[in-house]
Amino acid sequence: MSAAALGLAVWLGMIAVRDAADLTAVRDAADLTAVSPLQFAAQCLNLVLFTLVFAALAVCVGAATGRKDAVVAVTATAGVAAYAAHTFGAKLGVAWTQWFSPFHYYLAGDPLRHGFRWLDATILTATALTFVALGVHRFDRRDLGR
Repeated sequence: MSAAALGLAVWLGMIAVRDAADLTAVRDAADLTAVSPLQFAAQCLNLVLFTLVFAALAVCVGAATGRKDAVVAVTATAGVAAYAAHTFGAKLGVAWTQWFSPFHYYLAGDPLRHGFRWLDATILTATALTFVALGVHRFDRRDLGR
């Protein structure tokens, strides 16, 4: 399934259940009066870009090493470290680490409240493209015969 299809499926699912689901407590806690389909679309687009960052990292590591265990280990470790930086960075006095976390660009703009933010999407896209470019560069120079 492509990233666009995944984003569309999530968006359609969110639209389908938003009226049927009792989101009153969530809306009140998050100070959301009503979430429009456009705000759901912004959240889904950010989700797709966020997913592409980690998929591109996996491609990069796989192209560089050719080892599945390295891909899983590096990508999982990067995901946990990025989550920790986003979630605990400010609490531990190292708030600057949030700027290196894809979670920051996925969630910090609060797309359900404020809609789509171009800067966050651009950073996520550039990060994913950088990982893919590094992977292609490394793969082109790898000796596949060994």
